[in-house]
Amino acid sequence: MKVILLETIKKLGSKGDIVEVPDGQAKNFLIPKKMAEEATSKNINLLNQRNKSIERKEDQLRDNAKIIEKKINDLDIFIKAKENNGKLFGSITNSKISSELNKYGIKIEKKNIEIKTQIASLGKYEIRIKLYKNFYINKQIEVIKESN
Repeated sequence: MKVILLETIKKLGSKGDIVEVPDGQAKNFLIPKKMAEEATSKNINLLNQRNKSIERKEDQLRDNAKIIEKKINDLDIFIKAKENNGKLFGSITNSKISSELNKYGIKIEKKNIEIKTQIASLGKYEIRIKLYKNFYINKQIEVIKESN
């Protein structure tokens, strides 16, 4: 019997795959546990529609990431911090960088910002920003003295 997998199953396939399984396995195990559904023409058409919809969303997210990349590359990011003899009172965190980007209308979650070395003094630092699944950009930020 041909079935459409509704979730990834070891030794059978990934979610959305159409696979051939024994009738008993399909009727007694996979379909009742909602792990698969019968591969009727109606279900296959629904699967194709879902896949096209997901593909469109992925394309739009990828395009948005490219737009954000251009905005970030056009920016010079300066973060003001209190300091004493070049050393900061506390370090600059990914949360601080996220809120600084937010001031420019760029919303990046703090979990998507990687700081390569701890930022504890004035100067220039390299950060890595995840814009989309495997789409990262490197950006240089500069920590400057906050004037009173």
